Amino acid sequence: MTAMKDTGSMAVQEVTGCKLRNNERAVSEIVGIALLLAVVVMGVGIVAVTIYSQPMPEKTPQVEILISASSNVVSLTHNGGDPLEEGSFYVLADGTRLTGTPTLYGGTWPWSIGEVLNYSVDSTPDQVLVVYDGGGGAVLLKSATISGAAGTAGPDVPAGPGGGGGNSQEDLDAWVVDQFVGQLKNNSIYLAQDIKSNSDFWKSSGFFNFTLSDDGTYLEIANNANQDPGKYNFTQGDVISIHLTDSPIRFFAIGYEGWHISAGDVTVYKNGQKLTKNNKDYIKGGRIYGYSNFTSSVIIRTRNKDLQTELYINNTPIINGAWNQTITLTNVRPAEPTLMILDISKNDPNYFLGTADSITGYS
Repeated sequence: MTAMKDTGSMAVQEVTGCKLRNNERAVSEIVGIALLLAVVVMGVGIVAVTIYSQPMPEKTPQVEILISASSNVVSLTHNGGDPLEEGSFYVLADGTRLTGTPTLYGGTWPWSIGEVLNYSVDSTPDQVLVVYDGGGGAVLLKSATISGAAGTAGPDVPAGPGGGGGNSQEDLDAWVVDQFVGQLKNNSIYLAQDIKSNSDFWKSSGFFNFTLSDDGTYLEIANNANQDPGKYNFTQGDVISIHLTDSPIRFFAIGYEGWHISAGDVTVYKNGQKLTKNNKDYIKGGRIYGYSNFTSSVIIRTRNKDLQTELYINNTPIINGAWNQTITLTNVRPAEPTLMILDISKNDPNYFLGTADSITGYS
């Protein structure tokens, strides 16, 4: 072994003219290792830069959308989940992209829970698709097959065992009820009392205020129950205020375009001015078709008499029997998804289904 090492050293000495020392061989090995490490570190750095320089994949929003359609409108209701920015999605009706600007009811962009978008169409589509296009590629958010005859509103019904939605109006009605019941379990007050005399009906005070978003709203108002009413039409941008003062009233509201109303002993204001010269207005009929803003200062109080009472809060029974304490609901309004029934009648059961900022007197 010694002879081989000496021979190698002599060969190096002959080629270079220098004698290679033992410590120089050690230095060359260290330099080689350092160069190898440098190459490895550089490779890791290149891979890291390549990976982290790529844009992070965009999160697809999670949103529940209810779809309905008629002969001239496709309506989308935001039923929960992430809000969507304007321009981040589009709608296809039978494969054709709807390019018109939708009308937003119930709020402002971004489109959020409880708000409704209406798109104009020429005829009732068979299928509606909502597609997210936020930058990471097109993603289908919702697909609905519109059931029912042309010209009738048909909400999107979950696919049945044979594919497609329900085939009858009963299927549609049952599905709509299920949707509302599911929502109302977490956001509702139901109060009912069996009123036996004219003096027992609920007391009421405050205003319902609507800022209108279309030209279809009207009220039929008379001076008393025996007088023929006059019809009062309203236009987009008008603000209607209905002032209650222990008033018999019947309100039925479903969605942002379906308020039906009749009432006695109320005062109606238009843009801050009394609408009629009546001392009290008697609303014999009317419909509020669309509004962009709704506020309520209405307070409902039951009488402190021993009356058969039912009270449910978020679908949980609170009272079911005789109750003689005053129950007070403050700032009553529709429960999501936009449902309210208010029936205050003399010598007749009184009902409320909706929600309120507060409720007291039940414990």
